Parts: sequence; structure tokens; C-alpha cells
Amino acid sequence: MNRPALSILLSLLICLGASAQLKIKKPKIKKPKKLNIMEGIGNMTGNLMTGKTDQLGNVSVKINYVSGMYSPDIKTTEGKYIPDDVLEGDHLVYASFFKQEGMGLLELKNGTVMVNGEATTYHGLGSYGYYFNSLPNEPVQLQFQSENGDQASFRLYPTEGIEILSVNGETALPILDLDKDIEVEYYNPLGTEGTTVKVSLLTKVMGVRAFNHFADFKVKETGNVKVTIPKEALANPEIAGQLDVGNFDQGENYLVMEREVLTARDEFDEHQDPGVIPSLEIFSRSYASFPVIVKGKQEDGLMVSLKVRGQTEDKTLRYDFYKPNANTGIPFSKASKFGLASFTMEARTFSQETDESTSSWTVGGTRYTQTTTTTTTLDFPELPEAYWEQTMDQIYQEVVTFFKTEYNVDFVPVEDVTSSANYQTLFPPKEKINDKIVRRSYKNTSRTRPQSFSEIFGGVSSNQTADNPRVNLMKEAGDVDGMLSMHLSLVISANKEGNIVMLPSLSLSIAGRDESRDDKEGKYLDGMVQRKVGEPYNEELLKSNPDELLRVCSVSQLLHAAKSGIATLRAKEVEMGYDRIWSIGE
Repeated sequence: MNRPALSILLSLLICLGASAQLKIKKPKIKKPKKLNIMEGIGNMTGNLMTGKTDQLGNVSVKINYVSGMYSPDIKTTEGKYIPDDVLEGDHLVYASFFKQEGMGLLELKNGTVMVNGEATTYHGLGSYGYYFNSLPNEPVQLQFQSENGDQASFRLYPTEGIEILSVNGETALPILDLDKDIEVEYYNPLGTEGTTVKVSLLTKVMGVRAFNHFADFKVKETGNVKVTIPKEALANPEIAGQLDVGNFDQGENYLVMEREVLTARDEFDEHQDPGVIPSLEIFSRSYASFPVIVKGKQEDGLMVSLKVRGQTEDKTLRYDFYKPNANTGIPFSKASKFGLASFTMEARTFSQETDESTSSWTVGGTRYTQTTTTTTTLDFPELPEAYWEQTMDQIYQEVVTFFKTEYNVDFVPVEDVTSSANYQTLFPPKEKINDKIVRRSYKNTSRTRPQSFSEIFGGVSSNQTADNPRVNLMKEAGDVDGMLSMHLSLVISANKEGNIVMLPSLSLSIAGRDESRDDKEGKYLDGMVQRKVGEPYNEELLKSNPDELLRVCSVSQLLHAAKSGIATLRAKEVEMGYDRIWSIGE
């Protein structure tokens, strides 16, 4: 079953999600069976994160219509909340309410969630569930109403079922070696082209047993279809952490395939009325499960992330680049178009340090003490704004050229991004230029990095849907695959010869989405390049020649190191199978 609150609770209990708390509508609500201590902590934590709301204008909603439940023999933690008489293939509806702004889940205070005119019962963690005693033979009507009168209504359509025919050529209890590819033969009914199929195995983390998703792909053809899931995918599951957290259960296990159909807001028909709800998604799902035996270990272990560290040959610069495992780490081969979300610069051009030393001596029985105060002042000359703008422009243009030359990725005009409606959700730039500090923003781009306590927590959202400002911005800006953010930091210092120098660092981040996978969000890279040895300068030359600032800021060296780091990261993602994983089923 989908775990809609997984990303919120994951940081607290790795993998216990909101649907793990789903109790289905019955005359009597059964109590969960023997929750262990970690499951109990997850339950308590989730309840502490849940508030109440009397309106629908502040919620983000995930709606799920399951038209084919997985086997009850699969003893997941969430199964402890499902009635004993729920059978494989049964239908159910559940809706989970998240805070649109800030972290947490929401219960409708004195509100209702209705399925086909019948009221459902709220069961905790922002989730409402309904179990059909007989299979519905027509679309399902779902309605919300809050205490203040807000209303929303939806028509839910089932998705076609999915059937596993064989695994590795066997029709009964195949053995899965985690160090080998998996071949699955399954059935796609007519009309299922374009649906998403997800594949999972069971894992246990701190006593919580759950599905661990490791592969997904789009359906290209109907009928009996064979798909090869590369062994690299088994090393890159959704739940992955240090010390092998997220490894699949050895021995008896279940391979689960899930057909998923997402209806996003821009695909709603006249039967969908979200009212004032700011963001939501509707999913229709069906499941198939297949008993298997799991053995072995992944050849390269469980992948949590790729981390590339290095330095230049002269050891004056170092770089660090990172991307998550291939579950959300998007390979560069999937990108064709980027946009610039943010490019900011901050230069500390003045520094004053005071050092005190004390010495004492005695003459003729009298003790004398002398304190010496030394003040060191480092002062970088004031320069015209155009000099700083040229430095930023040079960096941006070289980055654009690099991605086009090496990866055939184009950049849309900066103005296409900054003029988008969703761009206003970013943090406004804080520009300043005086004799002590320079803060600049390239072409009026905003900041993507919060700089204050209120910004950090004000910008956090529980919105787990693809109907969010990040994805919508990428769509508005020209249907781009990723958004680049950069920050150039310059700090004045002195080298060992006593010359005043600038020590620069450049950070880069590219967040993205894959529109072929229902706008699945991910990360292309995070990275930083830092110079450890600055360049001395001539003040008069610096004031008269704008190109001298480029040299003092080590722009060419920063970019060379950044290109080396990104190229190394790309080579490693190819070696570790990122391209194979993101091309399953193609």
C-alpha cells in the first residue's frame, strides 16, 4: 500500500508512514496486533505531528483508490491495522491530509469525508479509510466538507489489475539472488499503456516491516510482457541508510508489483472539484504479489549515495560532489533542458582582528606587566557593480557551455524562469554593496537557500504531491528537467607572505524531475568547490581592469575543478548503473 506520510516520518522512524496507521471502515474498529516498541514510537510520533483544521484551504491531499489489494499473507506493519476479512483483490479508498505549509498532518475538525454518501471514520495520522464489502461496479464518489463550509468532490476510477506470470522463468517460489538481474513476466490488459509499474520487496527496519520500492517504469505495450530489472536497482532501494538499513529480508519474501495511475490537477475532468484545496493528487492502484526466496547480497553493497571528493594537482582547490542513490538520484542522461533558479554572491571585503599578548617581569622586588594589542585590518578595494556582475556572468556562461558541450543540456533564458508565477515562492535577494560587504544576485534571481530562522521553517512544507511550486515552476519555465542554483562566496584573507587575497568557494545544486515518471522529483547533484590558496593582487590594476577581478576570484580555477568533479560524478553514476535503472522498460 502507498505510504503517503513516509517522507515525514522517515526521518523519525525510517519507514513508518501514514497508511501504516490506516484502519478500514468496519462496525467495530479492531485494535492493532501487538505493536512492537518501535512501531509504538512511530504511532506516538505521528500523532504528535497531527493537528486539526476547520478549512480545506490549508491542506495538501493525497487520495488513493486501491482496486486490488495485495495478499493479506504479507505481514507488514500496516497489515496490523487492516481487518482480518480483507482479501487479496479487495477495493478500498483512503485520503491523507497534510499541512500545505509547515510540517505535519491534519484532521478535519468537525468535518466529513464521504464515500458514495457514507461517512468514513478518522483513524489517525491525517488518514480516512473506507473498505468496500462488495466490489463497486461503477466509479466511486468521494466528498470532503470542513467545518467552515469548504467543500470538494471527486470521482475515482479503478485501474486495471496487474498479474505476475513468472519470475526468472519460474511460476512458483523462485530464488532471487540480489547480485543478479531479475526477469519478470507480467500481464498488461488493454488500455494500460502509459500506466506506471512499481516493484518492491519486503524489508525490516528497527522492527518495522514494509515494502521497499526499488524499480519503476512506464508500460509500453499490453499483453504478456517481460521486463528485466537490473541488479543495480536492487542496490538502490527507496529505503536505504548506513549499516545496511533497508536491506531486503533474506529467505521468505514477496515480490510485489503495483500498477499506479496518477491524475494530476491539470488532468482533472468536470467530475473533479478540488474547491479551495491548494494542492492534491489522485492515485488509482492495484497490486499483485508473488512469493519468493531472497538470498545473497548486492555486489557493491547497499547504495545510499554517490560522494565524489578530489583536489587539483597543485592542491590549491578541493571539490565535493554528491547525489542520492538511483531511486531519486537522476542521471544526467535523462536531462535535456535546465533553468537557472538562483545565482547569488556574497563577498566579505573587510576584516579586522585584534590580538592581545601579555608579558611580565620583576625588577627590585616590583613586578611589571605589559599588554600589547595588535590590530590587523584587511581591506579589499571598493569596485563598480559592473565588475561583480561580469564575474557572475562569466561563471554562469561557462557553466551553460559546459553542460551543452558535455551532456547536450540546454538552458532556457533566465527571464523565462524569473517571470514564472511560482518563482515568487522563493526567497527575495538581499543585495548590498559597500566598503565591507558585497551581495549580488544574477539577473534578479532569488535565493533558494534560506538565511534566517523564520525562512527555514516558514519554507518547510508537508506537501508530498507533484502539485507543488518546485514542479510547477519547472513546467512554467519551459518544461525544464532541472533547476540550477549557485552561490559564490568570497572571504578576504592574508597569505603567508602577508599579501591580501580572496578565498573563493562556489556551491552548486541541481534539483529536477522526470516528466516521463509523473514528474518524479530527484536530484542531479549537490556540490562545492573551494580554493585553499588565494591570489594576491595589485590594487590599482584591480580598479582599472575588470578582468583582474576574475583572476583574483580564481574563476577559471573554480570552474575547472567544478567540471572535473561533475565529470567524475557522471562517470561513477554510469559505472553504478544509474542509466540502466532509469531506463527499465524502455
